Amino acid sequence: MIKEDNNKSLAIGIPGFILNGVGYGMQSDLLLLIGGVMLVVGFGFYAKAKGRSPWWGLLALFSIFGILVLAALKDMSKELEISVQPNVGSQST
Repeated sequence: MIKEDNNKSLAIGIPGFILNGVGYGMQSDLLLLIGGVMLVVGFGFYAKAKGRSPWWGLLALFSIFGILVLAALKDMSKELEISVQPNVGSQST
């Protein structure tokens, strides 16, 4: 998992979740909208941390089911790191 993107997902997603709860309690459409957008962005960073497309962040729209699907996705970030690493052993002159 890519640590920077995971930290961003928590920094954006948790306040978004809190804003959603407060917006629901206060019946504030504005807070619900802001919280929802923050959740989608937070989920996008979490998907990116797992080596997936940020578009997977749209799963936030499916509430707990989206969280479960995103959590169950295989972490492909290790595979991306391996395929991107330069060949250290060979040097051309």
